[in-house]
Amino acid sequence: MHDAVPEDVMARACRVLGARNLVLVGFMGVGKTRVGRLAATLLHRPFIDTDAMIARRAAMSIPDVFAQLGEEGFRGLESQVVAEVSRHLGQVVATGGGTLGRTENVERLRASGLLVALSARSDIILARVGGAQAGRERPLLRTEDPLETITQLREKRAAMYQAADLQLDTSDLDVIEVASALLFRLADFQDRRGEGEA
Repeated sequence: MHDAVPEDVMARACRVLGARNLVLVGFMGVGKTRVGRLAATLLHRPFIDTDAMIARRAAMSIPDVFAQLGEEGFRGLESQVVAEVSRHLGQVVATGGGTLGRTENVERLRASGLLVALSARSDIILARVGGAQAGRERPLLRTEDPLETITQLREKRAAMYQAADLQLDTSDLDVIEVASALLFRLADFQDRRGEGEA
């Protein structure tokens, strides 16, 4: 992996990030956790997974949190975790698929980091999250047609993922290829926040 990303590219990516967090956002199954872990290793930064934090805080799995507290209860815990994570810098953060649905989460994550939205096609996502049995681990996919549910949710959430600074399609890439592409994109990133551009 180190051979796939030249040292000068790594150095430029680190300069672009500075002290900011690298925040991975996007739909379930696009690779946020796996890519985030690898990127954190390469960037020599701690890795934070907000869903894992929620599960630890609630002392139960994410499906159990949904079952016992409902989606609104889960989102409340998620916002607490985002607020906590955003108080620290220099991290690689993987977020849940619906994290950007609350304005306060977007504001906090953007204030502390650079957001990269990972995406993938619906069929790829379904295969990655367990195919026809996806609902066993993914509460939002406990429907008659998980593929259609994924497509509808992706369309519903598309606008919120546009809040990210960078977009990267992971459909036809493995984890190493995504992490490599991410670092190359970071190295060439021109931060236009605050320049008055739409």
